[in-house]
Amino acid sequence: METKNIFKSFNENKSIEELKYNMLQFKTRLEELIIECKFFKKLIEASIYKSNSINLFENLEKFKKDMNCLEKETLELLKDINSHSNSITNKIECEDLVCDNFFIGSHDRLEEKIHKLFIKSMNLKFKWFQYLESVFRVKF
Repeated sequence: METKNIFKSFNENKSIEELKYNMLQFKTRLEELIIECKFFKKLIEASIYKSNSINLFENLEKFKKDMNCLEKETLELLKDINSHSNSITNKIECEDLVCDNFFIGSHDRLEEKIHKLFIKSMNLKFKWFQYLESVFRVKF
């Protein structure tokens, strides 16, 4: 039986330092993803493809569009992370359970969005790795 990669939160009992650290790690991974998107867009423009590939231009344009969308989503999530990271210190000021639950809920929702973006990114890159390998002039 295959295990599904679904989001699961473990934030309820984490310290402020752990929450900040996790956000820093997500931020770093998202910044790396932006670099990857820029690399892929450069790769699309390179003259490294077989000239007789069917629908090459259309497929590369679709790939460029997908990379632009992924980069845009990633930049939006980075803004959300920066905003949320600044608000993590406000959790310290929470004295009641309602405030704590609200904060953890918003933290979980952000982590879930990040989780989904990473899965989307991985699937997109895998699909395009397979395609690009088939249209490169040189075999790896």
